[in-house]
Amino acid sequence: MKWLVVVVLVACRDATPTPAVPTGTADELAAYLTTVAGTDEATRKREVASWILDETTWSRDLVEPYRSLYNEYVAGFDAQMPAMVAALAPLGQVTARRHFAGDKKLAPAQVRARWAVPVQFPSMVADLAGKPIETVFIFDGARWRALLGLDAIVMAHVAALDPACAQKLALVGPPGRCTEVGWLVADSALRQQRERFAHACTLAATLCGNPAP
Repeated sequence: MKWLVVVVLVACRDATPTPAVPTGTADELAAYLTTVAGTDEATRKREVASWILDETTWSRDLVEPYRSLYNEYVAGFDAQMPAMVAALAPLGQVTARRHFAGDKKLAPAQVRARWAVPVQFPSMVADLAGKPIETVFIFDGARWRALLGLDAIVMAHVAALDPACAQKLALVGPPGRCTEVGWLVADSALRQQRERFAHACTLAATLCGNPAP
């Protein structure tokens, strides 16, 4: 009888399901953000603070010339937190999906952030109660991080060279010529390629229309 009990206990122990190892899927991101949205402010602050990428992940997952922006990203991360913490305050359904350049539901900042990662890179975006959570998420192998504030850094670099061109860059959106030339504006600005930048801004002035009044 004693051996029977041991066998039964071992069998029950072996039948216990092994927790799934997270792999960075859209469903996993949605499930995680569901545990954050609508919680108390202290919880939201703690979670958003944990989204900062380490330098190794940044250098591995971002492309040139965005890799050079890491120190600016770290320095500006805290300033971006209050708006994100507030954006996560409502309760509501969270959905997530792959971050594709052709996604017409992307916020403009998410469109521009697509240029920072390789083609087909599995970055993610998410919506809360039908509205974009305006950042881009990256799974580092253990947990979710975010490119919080990256767009503001890029826009500042462009504005430092040509404020009017930065206004045009702000108009990028769905796939089209404006978005295509927007990449050229951002890339040349970050690389400090003045002639290429001036040419890109000339194209943007024609292709990107006018800011809304």
